[in-house]
Amino acid sequence: MQLELAMKKLLTNLDVKILETMSAVGPRNLTKVAEALGIRRETLTFRMRRMASNPQVFLRFHASVYHTNLGLKKAVVFADAVPGREQVLFECLKANGFWLYVGRSYGNTEGCDAVYAVPVEHCVEFEEFIYELKRLNVAREVKVFWSTCFQGGRITGKWFDKEKEKWVFLWDEWVKEIRNASTRLPYTLVEPDAFVNHADAIDVFMLKELEKDATTSLREIAAKLDITPQCAGVHLKNHIVGKGLLEGYQTFVYPFEAPSDMFVLVVSFYDYEMMARFANTLLDKPFVIMVGKIFGRYALITNICLPRAEFRKFIDALSFLAVVKIVKDYEYINQDLRVRSKQTISYEFFKENTWVYDHKGHLMALEKLVNKQ
Repeated sequence: MQLELAMKKLLTNLDVKILETMSAVGPRNLTKVAEALGIRRETLTFRMRRMASNPQVFLRFHASVYHTNLGLKKAVVFADAVPGREQVLFECLKANGFWLYVGRSYGNTEGCDAVYAVPVEHCVEFEEFIYELKRLNVAREVKVFWSTCFQGGRITGKWFDKEKEKWVFLWDEWVKEIRNASTRLPYTLVEPDAFVNHADAIDVFMLKELEKDATTSLREIAAKLDITPQCAGVHLKNHIVGKGLLEGYQTFVYPFEAPSDMFVLVVSFYDYEMMARFANTLLDKPFVIMVGKIFGRYALITNICLPRAEFRKFIDALSFLAVVKIVKDYEYINQDLRVRSKQTISYEFFKENTWVYDHKGHLMALEKLVNKQ
């Protein structure tokens, strides 16, 4: 595998530096970001607006919620649809209000993938909901992967050719990097001892707003809550940050100009050490959107975006890692970006500082959706 130059220029050196600094500093203090870059704040805001308005880049900033400290456990679902019922399956997966993402997908079969944040005391009921899709003849097969919270990828200049202002894909170097990477995982990828809710209603509402747009001002959020900006500031500092409800902020872009696709992969390993080394090498690569650890297994689940030709080279690298006994197994699905839905944490189900999970209601909603067809 040789070093490959990728796309035509889409991002400049300064753009990549901005994205890298935003990932490190966060998007809520633009003055601090501009100072770190050594540029005027006006230059920074101009560049940000340009990237945000370009649909090929689609710059966005989102709060990364640490669901564990809200008493919520992440679940990733792969579901293969009964032929002809692909869209029914898509709608049925949203019958459980605790979904975060639902989208069509394809690979060996047509189906959907979905992400949920489920109240931890209702995990068994959630699995009953998912397996009900088979009984109702909407899905042929379903898989539920319980995961830690996700660690978002970071845009860095590591794989950016500054001279040519193009991304490069150094697959051989990445393979070598794995052997020497740290075995200490970020706390988000460590299986927690407990899931305890530390939030109140104001915290959950604010997190929802920051998930939509991490640059939203406290004044705007306070107006929606009918509280003072000072009160919102106290909640942000003492609750959301102080009680660990927020992992940080994710900078999201489509960095590649050539036709690219998004994939979800499950990668299994022989031991914890190699899993941790592999995970740590992903976190500063431009193609990685997020990484999670599957509970009870030496396995990771990751969402990536790559140009089509480079994805095949990525799979070649995984195949080599399997030969040398670093990777044990892997599977993946292609995400169909034409049909997908996203939403924030389900704040509407947070009542009197606890989550209301209506299992019977979810099953009834499933039955109703299926009977409509």
